Amino acid sequence: MALSANANIKRMVTPAILTKKLVDGALHVYRMALLNYEAANIGYAKLGSDTLLEEFCGIALEEVDVSAAQNTADGTYTCKVYPRGNGDLFLLPVRSNITIANEGDPVYVDGDDYVDIASGIVNTTNGFVGIIREFVSTNSAYVQMTQHPIL
Repeated sequence: MALSANANIKRMVTPAILTKKLVDGALHVYRMALLNYEAANIGYAKLGSDTLLEEFCGIALEEVDVSAAQNTADGTYTCKVYPRGNGDLFLLPVRSNITIANEGDPVYVDGDDYVDIASGIVNTTNGFVGIIREFVSTNSAYVQMTQHPIL
């Protein structure tokens, strides 16, 4: 193509809603579940867990409920996701007891239904979800899904 040829510009408005391929096996993903990329199988999402070597993927926007017999290969099913690092704030449950002093602290995946501060987590490397921007209660806060410094 010549440098002077026009090309169509394709872009996504942020926060983008992405479609992620899910891992094989029995899955019950529900709306607002935290998802990780499966360790050693990056690109395929699974339910979030505080597991080393797994990277945070995003927050599910839809329910997917399939049996192992239905889901025999990675990528057979997909899920719409708010991806990590999108900049939006989400009201999320926090497993540890927090106070207003935790505003500005990072939180990490602690299962598919909770985030937690560093003191309650194993995976403080790739499990990063975002930063507490507003304390709401002892176990909930608005978390901004900021970009991980290296992922």
